[in-house]
Order: sequence, then C-alpha cells, then structure tokens
Amino acid sequence: MISAASRYADSTVATLVKDGQDVAVIVPSAQVAYSFSFTHHTVVTGDRADSIAYQYYTDPTLWWRIADANPEILWWDDLAPGTVLRIPSI
Repeated sequence: MISAASRYADSTVATLVKDGQDVAVIVPSAQVAYSFSFTHHTVVTGDRADSIAYQYYTDPTLWWRIADANPEILWWDDLAPGTVLRIPSI
C-alpha cells in the first residue's frame, strides 16, 4: 500500500517476476513539468545523496529532491567526484 502522503500516492503498483519470485514495483505516474530555483554542488570523494541532502536541507531523507532534479544520474550509490548536481531550493 502506498501512503496518501507519499510522493508516489498517484502511482500504481505492479507485480513482476524476477528470478522466480514475485516483486512489487511502483509504476510512477506521469511527471508534471515544473521549474525551480537551484544551486550547484560538485561531488567530492565520500559524498552520498543523503549526506548532500543533509548539507543543504538538514534532512537526509530529502535526497530524493536532489535525485528528481538530476534525472540523468542513474546510480546514486556511487557518485563520481567532479559530478555537478542541481540542488533545488525548498
């Protein structure tokens, strides 16, 4: 069940089979185009999405805001030093 307060509230859940096991996945609803003001952050060795979120928002759970603003980044568990990220204003 997806919480009504979740950013995925308008999404659906699908069941896929992976390695013989049923896996529930969230199918996001269509994104609405939006604009925001942002600053830039250049990744340094040791940076993680949650630590960057804490640095800018004092809340590491808001890392997804940074991920939403940088859809070209596919692997958030291994950010390459020198990568420039957009950090949206809250």
